[in-house]
Amino acid sequence: MNQSVFNVLGETLARLQQDEEAERWYIAALHAQPDHVPAHITYGKLLAKNQMSRAAEAEQWFRKAQRLAPEDPSVYHHYGEFLASRRRYKEAANMYEKAAELRPDDHELAVAAATAMRQAVRYQDAERWYRKAVSIKPTDARSHTNLGAILHLNGKYREAAESYREALRLQPNDVTTLTNLHKLHSVMT
Repeated sequence: MNQSVFNVLGETLARLQQDEEAERWYIAALHAQPDHVPAHITYGKLLAKNQMSRAAEAEQWFRKAQRLAPEDPSVYHHYGEFLASRRRYKEAANMYEKAAELRPDDHELAVAAATAMRQAVRYQDAERWYRKAVSIKPTDARSHTNLGAILHLNGKYREAAESYREALRLQPNDVTTLTNLHKLHSVMT
């Protein structure tokens, strides 16, 4: 067996909520190959998810994965998830942005970076990333709705209305978009 198999066994056991057994397999994967980045990430996620008292230890595993694979977007994505789950939005925004920069054509990462920026109250950066998400996937109604919402927040009402209308063209009668457009019209009148 190799480190990848050990890591998959750990992931499977974690999904089955057999966390102690999963931890043993993650540690086996790391002993088999100490620089196996996926094991660092999955072990960190296990520690973060299941043992609040082990959050600091989980973070150490994310940081080690970051040192081992500084150009791997998944490292920054998962570390960002961890930080966001701890309500450390400013740090999470930096991690998500790095992940999105490393994989510039990834819609999911662009949306994650934008959302993290919004949570960190970095609205101009959020707008930039939501625009990027729309450019990557122009037929995704949700991306247009999100862009409309951040434009609305940034006081760019006409552009916000255009984004909402495009979202409705792609997904007619979407309740969230209709609600946001109604709120926008209330502000504009």
